[in-house]
Amino acid sequence: MVPHDPEPQTRAERVRQTRARIVSVALTLFAEKGYEATSLQDIANEMGLTKPAVFYHYRGKQEILKDLAEPARTALSALLDRARAHPLGPERTEILVAGLADLFLSRREFARIMAQQAAFREAMRTAVGGPGMLDTLIEVTYGPDPSLDQRFAVYSATSVGPALSALGDHPQHELRAVLLRAFRRIAGVQ
Repeated sequence: MVPHDPEPQTRAERVRQTRARIVSVALTLFAEKGYEATSLQDIANEMGLTKPAVFYHYRGKQEILKDLAEPARTALSALLDRARAHPLGPERTEILVAGLADLFLSRREFARIMAQQAAFREAMRTAVGGPGMLDTLIEVTYGPDPSLDQRFAVYSATSVGPALSALGDHPQHELRAVLLRAFRRIAGVQ
């Protein structure tokens, strides 16, 4: 008699695929309807599932946002680690400037939604790491005792989503060049 239990990898893969699909559908609905106006029921309806089926994977929209934000949080953490490997100064700043530009460009859909929806913007900031992540970015960029101008520079650089969204569709290399120049000016290195 052949055992009937599915292999754990198969079940795990189905769960991973379902969660990825929920996240994808949620992002589309957040863009179309707005973060606050989208419910778990809306996500379930769009997927042809029941609300309890979605709830099995995610207890609420904030949990979905955590998974939406995970690639950005991971990339930002890796960028900070890479920068920390260099002493404070122009080389570290350039690593951060280039890394942030690439991070923003890889998440342009988020930038567009964040530019339009304050609730989504605040929820994403919390999901990515909140004020603690910004404080870490400031310290890695400028050291343990940054000036008010330096703190403002990092807040400005991390708030470019609406401006990036307003630029519309341009080739990636052009937008990257614009971001690099802007971030360098903001950081005071040109």
